[in-house]
Amino acid sequence: MKHKWLVIAISSIVVVNGISVGTLAWLRTRDSQVFSQPCQVHTYGATNYTVQLLDTAVGRAETGCVVIVSLRLANPNPFAVTLHRDWFVLLDHEKEYYEPTQLGTIVIPAHGFIEREAFGFVVTDEALAGLLALKVGQQYFLTVKSPRPYPPPARPGRFVSFRQRDW
Repeated sequence: MKHKWLVIAISSIVVVNGISVGTLAWLRTRDSQVFSQPCQVHTYGATNYTVQLLDTAVGRAETGCVVIVSLRLANPNPFAVTLHRDWFVLLDHEKEYYEPTQLGTIVIPAHGFIEREAFGFVVTDEALAGLLALKVGQQYFLTVKSPRPYPPPARPGRFVSFRQRDW
């Protein structure tokens, strides 16, 4: 009789652990899908383009903390769209703006896309203490990082990549 209860107890522990792992996997997958959903951006000049967040990397360089945001840019228009890199601005929880380290323009061909465009930003350590959002259009922001504090990397040259907002 004791062995029967032991088997039932162990079986219930295995079932609870399986449900917990399954729920955690489902939540991570859902967060990753929400992270990478495309955003349709409309401009005042009736131009539109699509921005999809692919991943975010954070690390330390000699000049400070570096956040690298990788985007997929698509153009549904029958003409090429030119975007200025300085239109893509990173905003932290204290409303500090960070411009990209590389300037210039990006040309998305007609009915085409750019599979991966990276934007690097040098930010303060305090910027990683809260929410980070990327301005991708005149009034469009993509959340890059959750409000949870993230400790800045200690060593230069070490980067960590994320495919979800919860970091």
